[in-house]
Amino acid sequence: MSAPGGPAPGAAPDGAQARRGLVLLAMTGSLSMIFIDMTVVGVALPRIGASLGMDDVGQAWIVTSYLLALASLMAIGGRVGDLVGKVPAFIAGVAAFAVASAVCAFARDGTQMIVGRVLQGVAACLMQPASGALVIGAFAPGERGKAMAAYVGIPMVFMALGPAVGGVIVQRWGWEWVFLLNLPIAATAVVLTLVARPRDARSADRHIDWLGGGLLLLGLPPLVFGIQQLGAVRSDGSLRWDDPVTIGALVGGMVALTAFVRRQWNHPRPLLRLRLFADHALAADAVVIMCMQFAMTGLVVAGSLYAQDVLGYSPTEAGASLLPMLAPVILVVHLAGRWYDRSGVRAPATWGTTMASCGMLVQAAGAWLQSYPVMAVGMFVLGLGIAFTMSPTNTDALGRVTHAERGQVSGLVQTMRQVGGSVGVATVAAAVAISMGAFTRAERIQDPSSVARLRTMLRSGDPAARVEAASDVDFASVQRASARAYAVGYCVAALGTAGALVAVRRWMRPGKPVT
Repeated sequence: MSAPGGPAPGAAPDGAQARRGLVLLAMTGSLSMIFIDMTVVGVALPRIGASLGMDDVGQAWIVTSYLLALASLMAIGGRVGDLVGKVPAFIAGVAAFAVASAVCAFARDGTQMIVGRVLQGVAACLMQPASGALVIGAFAPGERGKAMAAYVGIPMVFMALGPAVGGVIVQRWGWEWVFLLNLPIAATAVVLTLVARPRDARSADRHIDWLGGGLLLLGLPPLVFGIQQLGAVRSDGSLRWDDPVTIGALVGGMVALTAFVRRQWNHPRPLLRLRLFADHALAADAVVIMCMQFAMTGLVVAGSLYAQDVLGYSPTEAGASLLPMLAPVILVVHLAGRWYDRSGVRAPATWGTTMASCGMLVQAAGAWLQSYPVMAVGMFVLGLGIAFTMSPTNTDALGRVTHAERGQVSGLVQTMRQVGGSVGVATVAAAVAISMGAFTRAERIQDPSSVARLRTMLRSGDPAARVEAASDVDFASVQRASARAYAVGYCVAALGTAGALVAVRRWMRPGKPVT
């Protein structure tokens, strides 16, 4: 019998509970930096481009280079954490992310900015797999759902807040502070980790498949580049889908990625242990995360641009227009964690992916109708779906293996996640561009340059320019064409949530892992 006033049987001592809280706080802060940098930069792009003399293509690469680095190197980052220990890998990644953020903030041309963004992605690949494994290792199986709900849910709140926060920061202090605010967060995460001294373990296998990593680097960036180029427009208004460079990038990327998958499946000590996907439940977790990220990342980019191109919002207003996704994430994510602790992943993920698919389609209808209230309803339903899906699937994936293997699984799952995000941005953007050409022709707009000119005026933030755009003879036609093109983009994003629902129903099993 415990002494009066002492801890309940099975409870962790107060000191251990405090250290676990510090671990969770440090890991959550680091993941928040990674997530918010996926979305906050989008609002700042016009100011960054003007300051550094970058055209539209260069500005797009500010976003894409970060996502591609995450997708291409996450597996190596997870493996490094297995070899040197999760804590050293995490601390090195956080410190490097802070340095890379400073490089971005003090960039004086587009090349320096893109280099800084790639370095941010490389650093994130060290800290993200390690952070997830450290959270899982710090909590007992019955507590992991709640812990991972905070670890995933809070950064998702910051991701949703990113566009709105970015607009305020850029307007009040300048675009440089979008990156400089990472420095105090990084310093705090390092200090908390050193104080908490989380449980750590290293893998006995010291091998890294560098050739496999090279094949991934040779395959993924060209594939994403090729997808983006499918929607690129020549000076005469025609699409570049038949350009030899585009075709070469697509074919070369697919060949290299096919070789990578074959090597990882057959290699005795692979970079990504794809044979783990023989556990259909783990494979389902990874596929659901990838498909949801495909939809979410494409939505955030398209949604901010839709608000400016069609609704005439300023960048700050455009960022704020995405906030209806935020409230349900805040309110429901902890309920999702408790639901997982009670019943496992299949039930919350089924409801989550169903709601996410419905929400995306409602947003597509609202975009077509140019009705923000309808879109806001869709965002709210999508937010519910995200909350019920992402936290339980992350928890389930990491709970299916031993502590020593969690860096490997975290790297595998997060690679799938970032592949989904980078391909999602490229695919949705290409779908919007291709559809825009078709709807522009249907509206019989004689001068294709009117589209780019009016969009530039609407995105300028200058009230006089917006009034001038609204008086243009082609304004209503361009607005209708844009609305319908973005509606197609939302439908393409909905394919991701629908794919996640199929994976849940076909492969996920009731119950939860006991590891």
